[in-house]
Amino acid sequence: MSGIDYEAIREILRNLKVDHDALGSQAPTVEEIFTPLQHANALDPNTHVVVGARGTGKSFWAGVLLSQKTRDVAAQAYPRLGLEKLIVAPGYLGIGEPSRPTLESCVPDGAPPNTAVLFWQTTVLRAARKALAPSVPPPRFRDLMSELQDPEDAHFALSQLDGELSQNGQTLLFIYDALDTVSRNWTRSSCLIDALFEVIWSLRAFNSIKAKIFIRPEQLEDDSLQFVELPKLRSEAVKLLWIQQDLFGLLFTRMAVDSNVVAVDPFSSLLERNQFDNLPSAFSARRLWSLARDRQTQRRLMAVLAGPYMGKTNRKGNTFDWPYNHLADGNIQVTPRSFLKLFNVAAAFPDSPNGIVLSPAAIRNGLREASKVRLDQLDLEYRWVKRALAPLSGLQVPCKPPDVFRRWSESKTIERIMTAANDLENPFLPPFPPQSSGDQLERLANQMKIIGVLAFREDGRIDIPDLFRVAARMLKKGGVSLTETA
Repeated sequence: MSGIDYEAIREILRNLKVDHDALGSQAPTVEEIFTPLQHANALDPNTHVVVGARGTGKSFWAGVLLSQKTRDVAAQAYPRLGLEKLIVAPGYLGIGEPSRPTLESCVPDGAPPNTAVLFWQTTVLRAARKALAPSVPPPRFRDLMSELQDPEDAHFALSQLDGELSQNGQTLLFIYDALDTVSRNWTRSSCLIDALFEVIWSLRAFNSIKAKIFIRPEQLEDDSLQFVELPKLRSEAVKLLWIQQDLFGLLFTRMAVDSNVVAVDPFSSLLERNQFDNLPSAFSARRLWSLARDRQTQRRLMAVLAGPYMGKTNRKGNTFDWPYNHLADGNIQVTPRSFLKLFNVAAAFPDSPNGIVLSPAAIRNGLREASKVRLDQLDLEYRWVKRALAPLSGLQVPCKPPDVFRRWSESKTIERIMTAANDLENPFLPPFPPQSSGDQLERLANQMKIIGVLAFREDGRIDIPDLFRVAARMLKKGGVSLTETA
């Protein structure tokens, strides 16, 4: 189709921002916000626990809530939540204060359990003082903990704060994210998270003090946690899930609002030429945009961008379903980070198809790179995952569990993981506590299942999703390989 600058549209995709932090240079911007309807409950101030795997948007939504500008935009999309009325403060984010060294200093190893509870109460009170009186330097964590040694003092301070907020018609929301950074020791991590849950639960007694935890699924399901009310928090937790329409809605919205490249007009021209509506300017109307919610409209645009099929016919699948199906993890979930990465990399593939933006070969290459990046990023949080997958290289899946367990046994995988986890210079959390009871091979497989790296089929066989299988150099009949050429 003449008159459309396809290379400029590819440049939009190459410039897509894939990673975010709650604060700092990678914090979300107004232009990047896309608001799936089912994420309303995750942003609700009355939701205490939001659970999601890496890449599902936990830090993104934490960052949206922490910034007044982005929070106001989210308030337009979710008007019933009252987000525009909130005062939001960081409780713990893994960056900034409190840092892990501060946490380790205030709650040293061997400290009584109530010390951790007091520390988390201190994060609430200190952040409240900082948010309500930004011109006054906040006290040091240790100094404030000394003031609140008596549990009655901490409760009184929180009650007093709640009364002041209620009198002024204000609600203060505290955000906790990146809890995997609190410790590299299973026992200590569990104790700290247990104490945090206890504090979050206790805040339910107040009207104007609320807290929200963004947490990974295996942390929430950790069977070493002992807080008595945890089952209730688990049952009330909201999962961050992305359906196919929302992922394509996110992609097309980001393409339409990208202001960092000059290709915005060419993309708009392509939409108009093919009789698609352009993105509404009002944030409150964007969720109703046909390209944000309607599968058939999205499918038609993908056929314009990449052709209808992943081959000459429909035998190899269509360009709308193929990326989603091949990016699903073992829990049949696709993260926006992996989805955007596929298209981000596909746009850099060194072919320049005529009349389309992306070729099927470029999309397959995007999957290969998304697989490698996903595994690399997962390894940042689960330093044992690559060690567990390495012995499985060349194994064809699906296969029977003994085929996997045999390779782990022969390579002494669990022993190597536990030894590496205890390295004094660079320790990390192993997949389960070293003293855990039961068959360790089964426990390893179960942990991989929880984080979506592994799945069990109905007939009991183990499968590894393409998202991880490709980078792990495992085989699958008819599947994409890491080294195949287009």
